[in-house]
Amino acid sequence: MKNILIFNDFSSEAEHATEMALLLAGKTNTNLYVWNMFDKAEQPMVKELVVANANEIVKELSDDNTAWIEKLESKLNWQRGLMPVVHFINDVDYAPNDVLPIVKKYDIGVLIKGITESGNNPLHIESEALSCSTKSGCPILLIPEKVKYKAFEKMVYATDLRFCRHEVVTFLTQLAKHLNANVMIANISAQGLPYMEDTYARSVFEHEILNPMKYENVYFSNIRERDIPKALDVLVNGMNNDLLVLVNNKYHFKELLGHSSPHNIPDNIHIPLLIFPS
Repeated sequence: MKNILIFNDFSSEAEHATEMALLLAGKTNTNLYVWNMFDKAEQPMVKELVVANANEIVKELSDDNTAWIEKLESKLNWQRGLMPVVHFINDVDYAPNDVLPIVKKYDIGVLIKGITESGNNPLHIESEALSCSTKSGCPILLIPEKVKYKAFEKMVYATDLRFCRHEVVTFLTQLAKHLNANVMIANISAQGLPYMEDTYARSVFEHEILNPMKYENVYFSNIRERDIPKALDVLVNGMNNDLLVLVNNKYHFKELLGHSSPHNIPDNIHIPLLIFPS
């Protein structure tokens, strides 16, 4: 898999998302790149250390921009024995238009951002996050602040099978191999299109989706429910999937999250969302 890039604004949700990002980087043997969206400490403390057996002084930066992540690394290593490689993106001001050059330079395959409730507002997805995904061509993984910290075990891609994207399935199966997780392809007919009968739908799944994949734990569900929020509620809460995968502005995205930005996430969808650019 390609490397991981996380947007860090030093909020509590960003810290939680970083902990998840470290876990995923460790599990997938990829590098984690941390892009600090601003400097937390404008004037980091500088302390002088005398090097043993040398007559030189070494200046060590004790920087709030990195120290807290090093603590999370140590925690992950102690708890799970994982040692992800972490890099910091320096001297590049954060802006959505600058994401693509960073993605190319560091071979990034997925973006990560933490999300949280604010005041009386529910969990929501800002247009800027989706813009970063669209402009870079990378999917963005949105981690709710209160979600349980663990590797994914059951991932569900909600789509209309007639428009199922092979690059999405390929990404998910690659991730699932590292995590020893299951992948479900959930077929929900798009608005205006007829329901796919079970026998035909399963035939399409087996010949067009399953056969090219060299991974056993890929499953299929043909959903009759045409009310998208109800259907996704069953997939998330009834089937206990812990990652919901959608394509931006396609096949059930707007029916679940609304037609205008910021996109509100229903209260019953309390798991991370992986959004692929359209």
